[in-house]
Amino acid sequence: MKNIIIAGGSGFLGSHLSKAFVARGFSVIVVSRSGLPNTNGSIVPWEELPRVVDGAHAVINLAGTNVGGKRWSAQVRHTILQSRVDSTRLIVNAINMARERPAFISASAVGVYGNTMVPSNEAMGAGQTFLASVVSAWEREAMLASEITRVVCLRIGVVLDAMEGALPRLALPMRLGVGGPLGSGKQWFPWIHINDVVEAFVWATLDASATGPYNVVAPDAVTMGQMSAALGKVLHRPSWLPVPSAALRLLLGRQADVVVHGQHVVPMRLLGTRFRFTHPHLDEALRDLLRNS
Repeated sequence: MKNIIIAGGSGFLGSHLSKAFVARGFSVIVVSRSGLPNTNGSIVPWEELPRVVDGAHAVINLAGTNVGGKRWSAQVRHTILQSRVDSTRLIVNAINMARERPAFISASAVGVYGNTMVPSNEAMGAGQTFLASVVSAWEREAMLASEITRVVCLRIGVVLDAMEGALPRLALPMRLGVGGPLGSGKQWFPWIHINDVVEAFVWATLDASATGPYNVVAPDAVTMGQMSAALGKVLHRPSWLPVPSAALRLLLGRQADVVVHGQHVVPMRLLGTRFRFTHPHLDEALRDLLRNS
């Protein structure tokens, strides 16, 4: 039985990926600095990375400090960047030392495009925002392994899940009758259903033709205003009370970039592969996620 190594896999996405790979007959090893994860696999410290990487089928990299966890002081911005670069460097070094080298599937983010209103595909250059600079450095570090193994960078959008992440935070005020778009509502909202994120990682891991960057967002591109309206429709609640960008800046500081900025992202390369979206349309995806809530 081949191993799948998930670095930084003790969180929300890592738990979903562990279950998906175990269901397909793989053995999952999670590399983590934290306590026991909610996974179907075993856990090892980062010091064990070189040992477990050798002979594995693939290494999946999810490591990095949460960009939305704290206000973006200079120290927090430094940690956001270095946590991604340093962990990726450790993985690349471990792969380089291995006798049997695994494929390397590294998480990335659509934040690489900065704040864009025009359709952006994988051929577009990086934007000028802080998050764009972080993702660019993150991907550069990962792609250093492309000389020795297959490397895939999955540029993930806003992951929609019923219990974790952005969706519950957007849904709660709407259920209370005070929901609405964040910021102007005109910024693009590059969403993706959790099940499609998981399947994109599975596809990138198992399909030997997958290489380079892929935008992991649904093909149904919407703005924040359209997202808010669709959520209100599914929840049978009004969507009338926007949160102004100035208020978000006052509350969150530079961290407000996460919601004030948007990216109009097209999954061009993914649409040209054998991968198929299970939830390509927003209305249906929201109904699927919220039907039991």
